[in-house]
Amino acid sequence: MLKLIGSVMVFGSCAALGLSARQNLRRRVAAADAMLLALGLIRSEISGRRTPMPEIIGLLAENEQPIVRKVFRTLQRRLREQNGLSLGYLWRSTLRDCRAQVGLGTQECDILCDAANYLGRYDADEQLTGLSQVERRLAASREAAQEDLANRGNLYRTCGIALGLLVILVLI
Repeated sequence: MLKLIGSVMVFGSCAALGLSARQNLRRRVAAADAMLLALGLIRSEISGRRTPMPEIIGLLAENEQPIVRKVFRTLQRRLREQNGLSLGYLWRSTLRDCRAQVGLGTQECDILCDAANYLGRYDADEQLTGLSQVERRLAASREAAQEDLANRGNLYRTCGIALGLLVILVLI
């Protein structure tokens, strides 16, 4: 009976590892989608109403998307608390600190950090040009993450299950 319980636990943990790896890929795609929407909103606010960045950050902090809301609430809080630091520095540090919590990949985080080079530093046209470039790069990275999910997602799940079965066969 003890062997059976141990086997079930080993199988379950191996399968969970495979499913967790697949879920991380899904979160990466969802996070990239959410941040693309946020960049689109930033771009439209800058081009349409010429809204200042603190107001845009406030709008995004109240967004319906939990990923966007988490990142921009953290950024908004840091802007209030650490008034002497630049927006670019706070943007980068917030993205790096929230990356794991919201599911962003390293590559997507680095691309989004590049937006700090443009936001709030230049006139609206130059900010829009920089944001468009960041959006194109993030969209390409999102497509690569989607391909990883399609190609490797099922592989991770299957390998986790197969590893669990293999360990059970070795133990029995």
